Formats: sequence, C-alpha cells, structure tokens
Amino acid sequence: MLHDPGAFRRRLLAACVLALASTGALAAAGPEPTGALPPPPPALQKALDAVRGKAVIVNFWASWCAPCRAEMPALVALDEAEPGLALITVAVADRAADSRRFLEDERLQDVVVVADPDQQIARAWQARLIPTTYLLDAGHRPRQRVVGEADWHDPALQAAARALIEPQAQGSEP
Repeated sequence: MLHDPGAFRRRLLAACVLALASTGALAAAGPEPTGALPPPPPALQKALDAVRGKAVIVNFWASWCAPCRAEMPALVALDEAEPGLALITVAVADRAADSRRFLEDERLQDVVVVADPDQQIARAWQARLIPTTYLLDAGHRPRQRVVGEADWHDPALQAAARALIEPQAQGSEP
C-alpha cells in the first residue's frame, strides 16, 4: 500500500475539526500544567540547543490550520518583545513551501520552523490537536501546555510565558 501524504493531511484536518466541533470550543481554556515529556526528537532538540538558557514556547501548527494562522502573529510578537524567551514552531503535516509562504505573506521574520511532515515530533509530545503549545522553562523542562487556539495578546497568557523567564520559575529538580 502506498503512503499518500495528502490523504493523511486531510484525515488530520478532519480529526482537528471534529475535535473542535465536539468540544464546542475553538479557543483554548488557558495554560494547564503538564507533566514530563519524552526527550525531544533530534530536529526539535537541535532547535532547543540553539536557545539554551532561554524559556521556550514550542508551538505545534500548520499553515493549513486556520486557528494556527490566527494565533501565530501574536506568538511572534511575544517572542520579539521578550529577550529571555524563544519561540520554536513545529510545522505538523505541512509542506515546507506552504509554511514559508504563510510566514512571508504575514511578514513574520526570523521564525524558527522545525518540519514535522510525518508527525513524529507531534506524536512524541502528544500534540494531538493543533495548535498545541508547550511552555518550557529556561532549563527546557515542560511546565505548561495550551491546547487549541489562544489569544497570545492576553496579559494572563503573556504573564504565564514571562514567568518562566524568572529565576524562581526555573528551580532545580532533584
């Protein structure tokens, strides 16, 4: 049986739409605590290594996902406003050209995009619905997760991200 990436993408989109419709919510409720995650797959680890010492927002998205497209400009603005914070995006089941075109069309520059065409990273980090966003402290330990579209202009959400920059939020783990 041949693998049809287009069919897979359509099934993923249908699952996302179904999940949103069944919950009746198109927006995230807000950040929730998250437990440990498996080690990042190599492509994500490489991006994380490049921002050692910074708190990180890891956003799972796709250019074909309307809620993902809606929240991306605010995520980029938050990243640009906070020197101690880094944004890493993971393009799930997306073509590199489509991701690049969206970012260019929106004039979003210097966005780190990790390609995840076969969803290995999304599956490893349990990003079953996109957008899903993980907030990592400066030691790159997962602290919070936001499932669904979020308003990253919301002061409470920005405060949650900024809190991970603070030294007390980075506390050492045994």
